[in-house]
Amino acid sequence: MCVPKSRKVQYLAGICVSFAFTFTGAVISWPSPAIPKFIYGETGVEITDEQSSWVVSLAALGALPGCYLGKELSDRTGRRLTVLSAPLPGFLGALIILYTKSPILMCLARVLMGIANGITAVVTMIYLTEIADKEIRGALGMLVQVMNNLGSLVVYSAGPHVSYTVLNLIVLTFSFFYAIICLWVPESPYYYLANGRLAEAKKEFMILKGTKDETWVNEQIDVMRAHVQGNMENKTTIKELTKMKYRRTIYIIAGLKVLQYMTGSLAIQSYVEIIFRHNTSISGPLVSILYGFVQLGAGIAATFLCRFYGRRILLFISTLGVAVSLTLVGIYFFLLTSLDVSSHILSSLWLLPIIGVLSFNVLYAVGLGNIPYILQAELFPINVKTLASSLATMMACILNFIVTKLYQSVKDTFGIYTVFWLFASIAYIGVFFTYFFVPETKGKTLEEVQDNIQNHEVERLNKL
Repeated sequence: MCVPKSRKVQYLAGICVSFAFTFTGAVISWPSPAIPKFIYGETGVEITDEQSSWVVSLAALGALPGCYLGKELSDRTGRRLTVLSAPLPGFLGALIILYTKSPILMCLARVLMGIANGITAVVTMIYLTEIADKEIRGALGMLVQVMNNLGSLVVYSAGPHVSYTVLNLIVLTFSFFYAIICLWVPESPYYYLANGRLAEAKKEFMILKGTKDETWVNEQIDVMRAHVQGNMENKTTIKELTKMKYRRTIYIIAGLKVLQYMTGSLAIQSYVEIIFRHNTSISGPLVSILYGFVQLGAGIAATFLCRFYGRRILLFISTLGVAVSLTLVGIYFFLLTSLDVSSHILSSLWLLPIIGVLSFNVLYAVGLGNIPYILQAELFPINVKTLASSLATMMACILNFIVTKLYQSVKDTFGIYTVFWLFASIAYIGVFFTYFFVPETKGKTLEEVQDNIQNHEVERLNKL
C-alpha cells in the first residue's frame, strides 16, 4: 500500500480552517475585559448588570440559527463555501459592536457573532475529519481548541490594557483575516462523492494526500465511494436519525455535550476577570492573562497528546481533573464568603483558586474542550453527519446559553462556591459516563469507526 507523499496540504488546510475559532474564542472571552470597562464607565455605554448578562449569553443563543445554516450550507454548497461564508455575520456583528452605544444593538451584534460561531462549529470539524488521514485526524481536530485558546489569549492579554474601541477592532480583525486565509482551501472529497462527482473527488483527494499515484488513489476512492453510497441510500432526515442503529451514538454525543458545556468552561472563560476582581485580592486582569497563556499552551500540548493517546483515556483524565479542580475552587470561595475564616488562613490559601482555575483550564483542554467535537464528526455516517452535528451543536448552544445566563443569578442567590460545585458534580458524573460508554476511535478510518459502532448496536439488539 502506497503511503501519501506529503501531508502538507492537510496540515495547512487544517490550520487555516481552524483559525475560525480564534474569532469564537475572542467572542467568548470578550465579556471578561469588556464588562469591567462598562462597570467603571470607560466605554460611554450605559448598561445594567441584567443587560450585560444578555449581551454575554446571546452569542450562544445566536449560534442556534447558525447551526442550522451550517448544516444547510454544508449539504447544499459544500464544506469549502460554508467555511468561506461563516465569517460574514461575525464581521457584521463585530462592526456593530465597534460603533454602537445601545445595549439593544449590542445584543443584536452578539446574536450575529453567535450565528458565525454556529456555522463554524458545524462545518469545521466535519471538514477536518474528512480531509485528514487517520494518523493525524485527532491532532488536526485538536487545532480547533488551540485556535480558540489563541483568540482568548489575545483578548485576555490586550483587553484590560487597551481602549474599548481597540478591543472591538481586535475581534473584528480575526473575522476578516480568517476569510482571507481560507480562500485557497480544497473541498472535501467526501462531499463530492456524496453528490456523485467522482472526478472532482479524485482531484481533491490527490491534492490533499500529496500524491500522483493514480492506482493507489483509485483504490482509496473506491473504498470511500462504496461506503458513502451505502450510507447515502439512507435518508438525511431527523426520522432517519431516530432509527435504532444511531441510538447509541446519539446517547454518547448528547452525554458529551452536557459534559462539555455544563462543567462551566464558557462561563468561567467569560467571567474569569470578574470572578477574581470581585471576590479575592488577586488581580483579575493578571489572572485572565495567565489563564489565556495556560489555555493556549494546554491546547498545543493536547494536539501532541492526541497523536500518542486515545480519545477515551484523554477524555477520562480530563473529566476527572476538571471535577477535582472545580471542587477546589468552590472550597476556596466557600471559605471566603460563607465561613468566618481568619484572614491569616485565607492569605495562606491565596494560590488555591488560581491553581484550581488554571488546572481546570489545562485539563479541560486535554479532552473535554475538543474531543466531543471530534467524536461527533467521526461517529455519524455521511448521510446524517451534517444533520447530527448541527443538532448536537444546537444542543451545545442551548446549554451554553443556560450556563452563561444563569451564572450571575445562581452566584448572587446561592454564592459563587455553589456555581463551581454544581459544575463539579456534572464532571464527577461524567467520569463514569466516559468510562462505561465512550468508544475509542484513534487509529481507525472513518469507515471503520462507523462500521464498528453500528455493528456494536446490531449485536446489542440481537442479544435483547
